[in-house]
Amino acid sequence: MKKRIVRLSAAILCSALLIGIAFGIYALCVTFSITNISIDTSKRFQTMRGFGASSAWVYQDLGASDDENLKNAAMEMLYGNTGLQLNTFRYNIGAGGAEVDGYEDKLRGAESFFKAETFNGDYSVFADESNYDFQNRDSAVLDLFDRALASGNIERVIFFANSPHYLMTKNGKTHGENYYNNNLKEECYTAFSQYLLTITNYLYKNYICKYDKDIEVYISPVNEPQWKWGGEDATQEGCHFDPKPLARFYDVFYGELQEFNRAGKMDFQLDIFESGNYQMIKSTRTKFNEYMNEFSKYEFFDDIRHISVHSYGADTSVFYRELFADYMSRYYPDVEVSMSEYCTMEWGVDESIDMGIRCGKVIMRDIAMLNVSDWSYWLSIAKGGYEDGLVYWSQTNGSINKLDVTKRYYVMGHFSKYVSNGSRRVSSQYSDFLGLNGVESVAFKNIDGSITLVVLNDSAKSHRIKVKGVDGYNRVKEVMTDSDVNWQTRDYQFDGYIKVPSRSVSTYIFTK
Repeated sequence: MKKRIVRLSAAILCSALLIGIAFGIYALCVTFSITNISIDTSKRFQTMRGFGASSAWVYQDLGASDDENLKNAAMEMLYGNTGLQLNTFRYNIGAGGAEVDGYEDKLRGAESFFKAETFNGDYSVFADESNYDFQNRDSAVLDLFDRALASGNIERVIFFANSPHYLMTKNGKTHGENYYNNNLKEECYTAFSQYLLTITNYLYKNYICKYDKDIEVYISPVNEPQWKWGGEDATQEGCHFDPKPLARFYDVFYGELQEFNRAGKMDFQLDIFESGNYQMIKSTRTKFNEYMNEFSKYEFFDDIRHISVHSYGADTSVFYRELFADYMSRYYPDVEVSMSEYCTMEWGVDESIDMGIRCGKVIMRDIAMLNVSDWSYWLSIAKGGYEDGLVYWSQTNGSINKLDVTKRYYVMGHFSKYVSNGSRRVSSQYSDFLGLNGVESVAFKNIDGSITLVVLNDSAKSHRIKVKGVDGYNRVKEVMTDSDVNWQTRDYQFDGYIKVPSRSVSTYIFTK
């Protein structure tokens, strides 16, 4: 028996040694040899529709500023050609939280266009445009919205609400009295629908139509319904919905939307359901699939062609993305996915390339693994102290204004500036199958025939990589961001190889 144990132990030790040697040889080969990225344009996936960010909160202050140059500069940094060239504007339709007495955080409780003094107990008044003040209410946000539209790059506007108007809620507030309260009164399902439609219609006709009538318009009535949105610690507008009441509300809203579109010859679209948790692993209240199951019981869901999710909880996780992608391909293969909100949800403002690469991984993995058709950051403008903004606005002595950005801003630009609306994601395979090089990539075939390749290198070593599948493309435009430079650009004759610097994100546009 002892001899058998000794032989078995020796065999195990020998096997482990051989595996270790093989792994070491592989690691050396990968580290010191040229690796490959193989692009296959015949394998096509989702059609890309763009990138965006939200107007929430700080727009209420920045838009009220007298500094015209500051406001123009902020919108150029986000939507202009010298900036991120975002093509999606997420407009936050406020619930009036800023008007409620005792609401501590006024910025997180947006001003409503509806004139509360006109309410007489009859909820039909929410369908009457004369009961709204579009000249004075939320004017600061409208000012910036107009400047963003003037950039000419906006192709989609999503009007989203975090809560119903406080006159329609059970507790008269824009968040629940307690955790997980379904705060929207059932008798107000129609009124809330009309509230959103009236506001969207006015802003469409008086702002969007000034620039381009072909801009797509979506209405997202509910945001992150799984979260608790209530209690004494609630600091911002938000409304929880359990699966059954949310499905009933969407059914009512969709009916009102269809009738509104028919009567006004409009083409507004419904956006659902801004899920704050698509991982499906939390408590019963937050399971993604339970909401989807309830939606599928109603006829409106037959017309739904895309859903919106948020990547907060998943961050860079591969596991959750694979789980979600498998679920969607199995049960809803024809439903497109949008990623409509993300930030790292941490205190401080990390300006390093580390945070840039972290955000780049989220974008790249959402596109490559979740197959999202569009991707939006949470706040387009923030005031600092938290990892929630693309552009940070600071004031010195109350008057000197300054706009700053971090590496995260530049990394997002590697996608938003060079992955065009209408491009198709195509297969992009990197040969380092064990992931030792820290390299990830995603590729797109553009409408004009060019190919865009975004490469992320999360390692301390630069890599010379052979790019396969781009025969006939003899020119390449390289755009690179690392710890030292931002969007450093050069054009050169393509010889089949690219050099990816350490700790960097690079975009390569191949042309013939």
